[in-house]
Amino acid sequence: MADPKHNPLTPPLPAPGSRAVWTGLTGCAPALALARVAARHEGPVVVVVADESQAYRLHDELRFFADAATGVSHFPDWETLPYDVFSPHQDIVSDRLAALHRLPQWR
Repeated sequence: MADPKHNPLTPPLPAPGSRAVWTGLTGCAPALALARVAARHEGPVVVVVADESQAYRLHDELRFFADAATGVSHFPDWETLPYDVFSPHQDIVSDRLAALHRLPQWR
């Protein structure tokens, strides 16, 4: 019998104010589990990933698995280093501001 902590169809919800760390999920199973959690959770669900390519992949997978009522938004990386002498691209700044603007509207 599979461990219930690793079942992407019925993932456990973390306690309020805490976080959940899931292990043993491969392929698109993390996106499926997150979509199921978001459907059951009242409020925004924030997911932190290691890099931008993983964020884009997860964003696309979440849009596939999530229902129409669940908003999926990507908060892009600056794609600059702290000591760079140039600013991030204007599209990145716009995307970040748009994502922040949508936050108060989410339920």
